Amino acid sequence: MARAQRSGGVEWRTLGLFVGFYGAWLAVILEHSSIPWPAMLAALALLGGFYMSLQHEALHGHPTGWRGVNTALAFAPLSFWLPYLAYRSSHMVHHHTDLTDPEIDPESFYLRPDDWFSAGMIERRYILATRTMVGRLTFGAVHSIGRYLWYEFRVIRSNRQVARRWVAHLLATVILGWWLFAVVGVPVWEYVLGFVVMGQSLTLLRSFVEHCAVLEGTRSAVVKAGPLMSLLYLNNNLHHTHHAEPSTPWYQLPALHRTLGGDEAAARGAGLYRRGYLEVARRNLVRPFCQPDHPLSPGARPFGARGFR
Repeated sequence: MARAQRSGGVEWRTLGLFVGFYGAWLAVILEHSSIPWPAMLAALALLGGFYMSLQHEALHGHPTGWRGVNTALAFAPLSFWLPYLAYRSSHMVHHHTDLTDPEIDPESFYLRPDDWFSAGMIERRYILATRTMVGRLTFGAVHSIGRYLWYEFRVIRSNRQVARRWVAHLLATVILGWWLFAVVGVPVWEYVLGFVVMGQSLTLLRSFVEHCAVLEGTRSAVVKAGPLMSLLYLNNNLHHTHHAEPSTPWYQLPALHRTLGGDEAAARGAGLYRRGYLEVARRNLVRPFCQPDHPLSPGARPFGARGFR
């Protein structure tokens, strides 16, 4: 099994990204009154999506070999809804589990077959809509946040460790929110819509076709994005290679991807999207990506099933 954490010194390129991000975020926040709201939303969305990529690097042991330093760099609750410590914990489970299985993979978007069969027609239509790109990037962003918070609310009542994480997160969130909205005067709707919701939409675009429950081969796909999208996602669009060697820093992933034959492996498994996210949109803008019930679970519909029944 590939290592999920690394050891070593400082990765200056990644540290530079953290410094650059916080500088850009602070500049946008402090100059918000002079930025037209459409540009403000766009800037916040890009910053929100990029921050999730940086947090992902940090939880995998970057940019330093010291977990405490990495946590300090990525702990700030800028998205409000996602505690970094909880994200780190669940993401490590994701890497060490049977990918896509909704029973044990905390990042699976598949449903248990029983949940699908017990759903009514309206609920099934909604589920299928969230598996199109249009649905995923619009109401799917709010849905994913709500689903996560509901899950955490149920766990927090019986798990003290989760409760402590939330106490620390909420305390930091209150302080951040007071400074943002009461002191600096950033409009609540701009920040929540831009950084939180639209930033989550950009993250969901990356993860949209990221994993597929296939019968054979890798369950991690590859999207050959251009330089801007690859930077936004810190090359995590080369997802097969990231799962093969999760301790590899973002700037080494392209070379490792070529060495491991990542394109060929993805093409034989979860999928290779050679023309980037435009190809993803062409295939699944309004067409559901895979079936919603996990096809590898007992009792599921036949592999590749489509539609409501």
